[in-house]
Amino acid sequence: MHRTKLLSSDPKRTDHLFGVENFPEVMSPLVEPDTATDQSAIDELLGGLGCLSNRASSNEKMRVLLSSFLMQAQRLEARVERRGGEMVIGWPHDESYWRNRSRVGYKIARQFREQLVKNGWLSHKVEAAINLYDGSGSCNGYLIADFVPRQARGIGFKSTEMVYLTRVSSIKSKIEDAEMDERTKALWELWKQEPLTHGSNRMWTASRVFGNDEYTLGGRFYGGWTNLNKERDRLKCTIGGKPVAEVDVSGMYLTLLFAITGQVPFQGVFDDPYSVNGVGRTQVKAVINSAIGGGTHLQRQPTKMMKDEGIGQSRLSEIRRVIIPRFECLKALSKNEMYSQVLEVHETEIMMRTVERLQRPIYILHDCLICKEEEALTVGKAMQEEFVNYCLEQGWMPFSPAYSIERDGEDKVVMSGTTNLKM
Repeated sequence: MHRTKLLSSDPKRTDHLFGVENFPEVMSPLVEPDTATDQSAIDELLGGLGCLSNRASSNEKMRVLLSSFLMQAQRLEARVERRGGEMVIGWPHDESYWRNRSRVGYKIARQFREQLVKNGWLSHKVEAAINLYDGSGSCNGYLIADFVPRQARGIGFKSTEMVYLTRVSSIKSKIEDAEMDERTKALWELWKQEPLTHGSNRMWTASRVFGNDEYTLGGRFYGGWTNLNKERDRLKCTIGGKPVAEVDVSGMYLTLLFAITGQVPFQGVFDDPYSVNGVGRTQVKAVINSAIGGGTHLQRQPTKMMKDEGIGQSRLSEIRRVIIPRFECLKALSKNEMYSQVLEVHETEIMMRTVERLQRPIYILHDCLICKEEEALTVGKAMQEEFVNYCLEQGWMPFSPAYSIERDGEDKVVMSGTTNLKM
C-alpha cells in the first residue's frame, strides 16, 4: 500500500497534524498495451475520452496512463468485493511526482486526469491538505465510476519501459547514476526473458527507489507486482508458464540487526527470530518493527502497527519488559544512523546479488524473492549464502537467516537459519 501524508493546512487544527490518508492504489505509470490488438482497444478508449492527438509521443504516454489506470481500477474493484468500501484511487497533483517517476511528465498526466473527470470516469472524493513537511500539496483521492473496470476486460498489458530505472523519492527531478542504472537495466533484461505473468498482465520492470540522493536510504524495487495481494494474486502468477513460489526471509530487519551488532538472543539453529516465550509472534513483530521504523527502542506509545495487533498502552508496557532485555540489538537503533531505511539498502543489495548470481528470472519484492516453484530451494540456499558473504564483506557477525517458502494452495515451509558459522 502507498502511504501519503495529508496534513492539515489549518494551523488551528491539530487532530490531523500527523494523520495519514491511505490509498490502496496511487496512480502510477506501470504498464502499457501488450499486443497490437490491445493497443487498438486502448486507442479506441482514448479516442472516446478525447485524449488522442497527432503527436505519436503524446499518444504513447496516454496509452501507458490509461493501461495503468485500468489495471489499478481492476485491483480496486477486487478489493472492494473482498472488503467493501469504494474504488478510490490516490492521484498526486504535484508536478515533481510525475517528473521524477517516469517519462510521462506532468502535463500529459494532468490532461489525462481532467479528461477522465470530464467524461465521468472519475470524480473528486478526497481533498489533499497541505503537507507541512515541505509546504506542497499532496495526494488527492478520486472515486472511480463503477463501469470503468469493465473497460479493461479482454485487454492484455505488459510492463512499460517508460518508468525510470532508478529514482529518488525526495527530490523534484530525476537523478541519473550510470552504474546503478546498468544494474537495474540488467535485471529488467533478465526478467523480460520470462515475465512474471498474472492473468493478461506480463510484468518485468520495476524502479529502484531511494530516500535520498546519496543512495544511503531505501533502495527497494517497486513494480507491477508490488501491490498484488499475495494469496489471491501473486501466488497465482507464473514465470515461463510455470507456477511460482515466494522465498521470504523471516525477520530481515531484525536478522540484519543481529549481524550488525553481534547481539543475538539465541545460538545455533533457529526458525523464527521473533520467537519469545509467552508473547504472540504478531505482537512481538509489531513492537520490534515499530521500533526499527522509528529508529528507537524507547517507543512507549502504541503505533498504528501495534494498535492493529490489539496492543494498547498497558500491553505495550508488558511486552517491552520482555523484549527489550532479550533483544539488545534494538539499542543500536538511531533515527539518523540506524533504522528501517538504512537497513533497506542492505536488504536490497543481498536480494540483488542473489538474482545476479543465479542469472534466472527471480523477482525482488523487498525481503522476498518470487521464483519458479521448482527452483525455490535453490533460490533460498543462494540467498542464505549471499547473506553470509555480505556479512563477512561488511565486517559483521556471519549469519544465515531463516526463510519460508510459500506456494499456492500449499502449507508454508520454514527453512532454518543458524548463528553457528565457522569461517
